[in-house]
Amino acid sequence: MIRIAIALTCLALGMVGIVLLGEYQARDAISLDPQPLLILLVGMGQLIRLMGQSTLGRLLLTGALLPLAVALLSYLLPEYWVSLATWEHLAHPLFPSISLDGWRPSLLTVLGLILLAANAWLGRSPSLGSPLLLGTITLLLIMQCVESLPYASANQVLRYAAPLMQQLALWGLLIAQTVAFLPTWYAERGNLHRPLWPALALVGISLLFWHQQKGLEDRSLRADMHEQNRQLAGRFSQEIHDHLAAMRRFANSWNLLDTPPTSAQWTHQAEPYHRDFRYFLNIAFINLDSRIIRVHPMNLNRQVLGERLFDVQPEGREALSQALFHGREGHTGIVELLQGGPGIIHYLPVISTDDNRPMGAAAMVVSLPVLVGTLFDEIDTKRVFLELRQGETTLASLGPTTGLGPWQYQTSLDVVGHSLKLITRPSRALLLERRARLPVVSLAIGLTLAYLLYLVLYAYRHLALQHRALHRSNAELRNEVQARAKLQQEIEWLARHDELTALPNRRLFMETLKAQTKQRPLSVMICDVDHFKQINDHQGHLIGDRYLKHLGEVGRDVVEEAGGLFARYGGEEFVACLPACNARTAQDIAERLRERIQAENLQHHDGRRLTVSIGLATLENGPLDIATLMQVADEALYRAKASGRDRVVCASNGTSLEAGR
Repeated sequence: MIRIAIALTCLALGMVGIVLLGEYQARDAISLDPQPLLILLVGMGQLIRLMGQSTLGRLLLTGALLPLAVALLSYLLPEYWVSLATWEHLAHPLFPSISLDGWRPSLLTVLGLILLAANAWLGRSPSLGSPLLLGTITLLLIMQCVESLPYASANQVLRYAAPLMQQLALWGLLIAQTVAFLPTWYAERGNLHRPLWPALALVGISLLFWHQQKGLEDRSLRADMHEQNRQLAGRFSQEIHDHLAAMRRFANSWNLLDTPPTSAQWTHQAEPYHRDFRYFLNIAFINLDSRIIRVHPMNLNRQVLGERLFDVQPEGREALSQALFHGREGHTGIVELLQGGPGIIHYLPVISTDDNRPMGAAAMVVSLPVLVGTLFDEIDTKRVFLELRQGETTLASLGPTTGLGPWQYQTSLDVVGHSLKLITRPSRALLLERRARLPVVSLAIGLTLAYLLYLVLYAYRHLALQHRALHRSNAELRNEVQARAKLQQEIEWLARHDELTALPNRRLFMETLKAQTKQRPLSVMICDVDHFKQINDHQGHLIGDRYLKHLGEVGRDVVEEAGGLFARYGGEEFVACLPACNARTAQDIAERLRERIQAENLQHHDGRRLTVSIGLATLENGPLDIATLMQVADEALYRAKASGRDRVVCASNGTSLEAGR
């Protein structure tokens, strides 16, 4: 798997190398795009890490993480904290000929490279979030594919996605890490599902929220720019209206004269209007022969003095005729002015008060380029491109022609009956300055919270597994203790009981007897099954064992009813300890036992009933000597057998009761 990962990493590095070679051939090395360089640096660090050189690999990855962190900060920090101009100034020593938008990698590429470098630096451990990091990178690359689609990338202010070849290289690095780390994850696959999927879901929600936020922010910014365009158009229309009103006042001021104004009068009257409306190239008086006989300012328009407009400017003849011969205002269309450049000329009649006939016309020449420049003094024309058009013809333009943003706005204007278009196009730098950082900040916070959520859930999962293992160990230990205690009880029980009859054995009998040191009277009874060997010989040991068990049950019932202990002494012999029983009481108990056994109808092979012989010994006074007491009881048993069996013999008085008495 490591070899496959190394091969995939080398393939990704080859793709980046092709990109860098193409850029190097296309432009100077000093202006190379740093984005593929960062991808190359991350890939080299990953390759060296996969080859086992941990220290060198981490050093390269750290070198890649530092500029990536700076790039991410440039996306996150507000404009009033660190302006884009400051970022460009900081990067100028390294990238003197590239703007911020040129040297800074795209947003999703920055995030993906940071996570790739961090994951390669940290290693394959699931406890450090390796599965989540690679899952997050996968979602970021998918989002890059979405942002690369034509409908999405055409109107983007920020760069969100890398070019196709660089995206393929990032996919290669991602797949290489996945292949290298997969065996480790597979060993812990049972522990990854619960922490991984909620964290990945949070990553997906963060990306969707970011996508929606950036869309809202773009729409808001576009609305602001459109409103600015509309306001500029309004100012332009208002200015046209204002200077037309001023021109009418100026023309009416000459209607009280009977003769054309002198040069001094004309200069004195025209100077305030020219000062207020700087885009008036000149204010001229034209006689009935269409000659310019008065003009202000003289220094800029001396060459047009004396010109006959019907000859030198025939396109304005109709408008001039309206003022000279019909006493009505006349306005040319957009014409080429004698001073150069496009403009509009307004002709207003000057009427003699005596005969109410035109003496001439006042002409005011409006330069459209100067008008546009005058109106938009408040606009930063270094960051906004302005253009005034009539149809497809550009009448005036201001501002930069490169580095413009993707958005263009236009508003239609009606200028003295002519339809014009005012077009504004803000620069990308202006849009980046005005664009809010909230979408990027929310995405970064969402990814961070998803990583923390994974770590918490993973730690909780491991603690839960450890708790279960401990609980299971405790349960097993408890069961083991219980089993051992039960076994110990069984051993202790077997040590003091007979396994066949479940009666106390000789040891328990002797312990019980020793415990009766101060009990007087104390009787001991020894029972022996008559001719038991014949049962085993003729009917088998199974029958013999069954008879012994039955005898034990009968003996226990009889003896324990009297408060004594009935035990198997060995073989076919049984013993009983009868505390507080004198000789007569013990003899009655023994006789009752003999009769009960005889009544059970246990038979020999020849039909004879099974019987027992019993010997009794009673200690009335004196110290307890167990050996002597047992010896006396055994001698009484011997006498019972010698006397014909099936009888009880009491050693205390030597008498015996035969069966049936």
